[in-house]
Amino acid sequence: RMKKQQPGGGECPAPRPPAAAAGGGPGQGGGLMRRRPLSLLPSLSLRDYIFCMATLLLFCLGSLFYQLNGGPPHFLLTLRHCLGNSTYLDDHGPPPQKVLPFPSQVVYNRVGKCGSRTVVLLLRILSEKHGFNLVTSDIHNKTRLTKNEQMELIKNISTAEQPYLFTRHVHFLNFSRFGGDQPVYINIIRDPVSRFLSNYFFRRFGDWRGEQNHMIRTPNMRQEERYL
Repeated sequence: RMKKQQPGGGECPAPRPPAAAAGGGPGQGGGLMRRRPLSLLPSLSLRDYIFCMATLLLFCLGSLFYQLNGGPPHFLLTLRHCLGNSTYLDDHGPPPQKVLPFPSQVVYNRVGKCGSRTVVLLLRILSEKHGFNLVTSDIHNKTRLTKNEQMELIKNISTAEQPYLFTRHVHFLNFSRFGGDQPVYINIIRDPVSRFLSNYFFRRFGDWRGEQNHMIRTPNMRQEERYL
């Protein structure tokens, strides 16, 4: 560097750089000031940490107590009444209960090869979910009943716990004819050609249950005819 000489042979010291202003660049006092709020996060004491966790635990227990009792405790209702706070329920009352138009007596008279087994599986799931009584019959091959058989079946159906849904492979039953309350009937139909094809293969090969009912239905059919 060029050094300025003073008169008399002396040298002047080199000028010093200007002092950094407040709020300077990184690595200076300004950067330290900007990072200072973040340094407050880990400065919580053990007592403060325990207090926060205890508050959170108290809030969770209060929420659980609120849900198990179906509403706020009595002392909170009294406090709200004293403070004069009003809510929507205070002004309008509780909302009316939603009534579903579902009858309490339903009969599903199944038609063969129309997906009835799948429907019964769905009804079993729905009965557990919605709490109705699903009554199923193990008789699959007797659909036409005599008068006495109709009376006996109607009596058994009518004495089932309501709400119930009765299902069986059976023709239409006239409950009113025998002095009973006529239930609601539901059913599923299928395209006639598709139903005939399903029945054709079912009588020859059975289904996925592994039963040998198809051998009983076609006892005189030879194997070459069965796979024709």
